[in-house]
Amino acid sequence: MNKSGLIAGLVLTIIGMYNIDKIIMPTLDYFGKYVFFAAINIFVFWVLWIFYKKFKGNLKILMPLIWGVVILLMGIKLA
Repeated sequence: MNKSGLIAGLVLTIIGMYNIDKIIMPTLDYFGKYVFFAAINIFVFWVLWIFYKKFKGNLKILMPLIWGVVILLMGIKLA
């Protein structure tokens, strides 16, 4: 039950980051863009993992889910 928030948050985050990367990736024309986007994607998933590890109780389920919804809404807004 504790991992349900993490799994749902991961799914929402993946969908949101796909939309964000799909829009922003073609707009940059330099060699380091792949490193930049890898770093951003790793940071987003790291924050999700920290939310899961840091909080206890209901927040352990809700915080990764809320983070996933925020990233998803950002991806929808950009798409």
